[in-house]
Amino acid sequence: MRKDARAGQGAVVKRLFKMLFEFFPKLLPLTIVLIIANALISSLPSIFQQNVIAIIQEAWENNLPWDSVSGRVYHFVIILALLYVTSLVCGVAYNQLMAVITQGSLKKFRDRLFDHMETLPIRYFDTHKHGDIMSHYTNDIDALRQMISQSFPQLLVTAISVTTTLCIMFYYSIPMALVVIAGACVSLIVTKVVGGRSAKYFLSQQKTIGVTEGFIEEMINGQKVVKVFNHEEESEKAFDEVNEQLFRDASLANKYSNTLMPILNNIGYIIYVIVAVAGGVFIERGVPNFSISGLPFSIAVIVPFLGMSRQFAGNINQISPQINSIVMGLAGAKRLFDMMDEESETDDGYVELVNCKVIDGEIVETDEKTGKWAWKHPHQADGTVTYRALEGDVRMFDVDFGYTPDKTVLHDVTLYAKPGQKVAFVGATGAGKTTITNLINRFYDIADGKIRYDEININKIKKSSLRKSLGYRIAGDGIVYRYGHGQHPVWKTGCDGWGMHCGSEAGWCGRVHQASAGWL
Repeated sequence: MRKDARAGQGAVVKRLFKMLFEFFPKLLPLTIVLIIANALISSLPSIFQQNVIAIIQEAWENNLPWDSVSGRVYHFVIILALLYVTSLVCGVAYNQLMAVITQGSLKKFRDRLFDHMETLPIRYFDTHKHGDIMSHYTNDIDALRQMISQSFPQLLVTAISVTTTLCIMFYYSIPMALVVIAGACVSLIVTKVVGGRSAKYFLSQQKTIGVTEGFIEEMINGQKVVKVFNHEEESEKAFDEVNEQLFRDASLANKYSNTLMPILNNIGYIIYVIVAVAGGVFIERGVPNFSISGLPFSIAVIVPFLGMSRQFAGNINQISPQINSIVMGLAGAKRLFDMMDEESETDDGYVELVNCKVIDGEIVETDEKTGKWAWKHPHQADGTVTYRALEGDVRMFDVDFGYTPDKTVLHDVTLYAKPGQKVAFVGATGAGKTTITNLINRFYDIADGKIRYDEININKIKKSSLRKSLGYRIAGDGIVYRYGHGQHPVWKTGCDGWGMHCGSEAGWCGRVHQASAGWL
């Protein structure tokens, strides 16, 4: 399971960076170069410190006046100052560029997510809480923002700084470098143990936030229903369960996260003390130094090492605060990618609804808005095209349907609505009234049977054309309609009351009757 989880996270990271480079193919590489330059320059002061201390130590041992060595010291100080200025410029530049990249990327993510969401079938929205869907645009995007703008740059800086510092330490003293590495290994083990537990609960927290928002959104939209059925107490109990789960996840996540930094800081202090004691012992006893530089143990080597050990431990410690942000960001990115990977609604229809006019009794297609419509039916067998006037005759034959394969909600349903005829569906909640309108619009496809619209199987009609010709209203919901007939709504003006009817002028119009037995 852990290997699968790591492989999944690796795939998310790879896909995320691929998209970032796709969004900013020039700006992102430039920013990475500036981050690397900033990290490299920030790791170099220890070299200059060693040189300056060596010069001062040489002057002190040989009783040389300050004037004889000041020029060399100032030379290193000026170079170091220039490097610091360069590092400052690089730091300011990459932070400004990261702001552009971060906000630009999030905008493009939102655009892609929304564009893809518009292509999803109704089934997706019926099976996912709306609050959870909205949390993709809020919590998940915000978690991604923190990871892109802060965590990734900081991790890159840390990786470059640790590598550079480690190379410098090995250059001056291999034994002392091994002492620092041993302490760093302890820090990494603690980070893995404590940070891993923290990451687990941060990941769970991100999911629970979506569930909580979905529940709250559902309760707000259904508040009238809750009050009508005196369901307040049950709703409060259900909310308490969701809220309690969020509390547990957030509490455990932050508990482990808040204890990690103090532990790592104290480990860093212990490493510093060990390096200082070991260096003093090596100098006192004249232990030979194994190094690439060939320098013996001296104050000029040990003092910079103390600074490098603090810098090294500090860089390791910087990883821990980013772990939680990265875990939450990857969790958010995975949720975004999961939604982007949802299969779009397919449409195999080929019959189109077109503007038409009648010339000598024949229907002719036209680009003009004539207020008259016809079905353009290409026949694949012989390549001919026929036209049929839009009338609004809807018939269902032996229809079976279930939202899930194991549960049929409509069985052997046969009904019809002739043009101009009013039909009212009356029944209790859950009887299948709304389901029928969903089937006519092909929001869902039937399991068996046929639905014909003007004697055309609706599976052959393009969904955009089918829905353009239809309109319906469910009691209590907003009106769903299409301006498919000139500039006029699809409602037939002769419909009084709340009735579902078909009309030759307006096509199918699904309205709802108020009846003593119930509502549609």
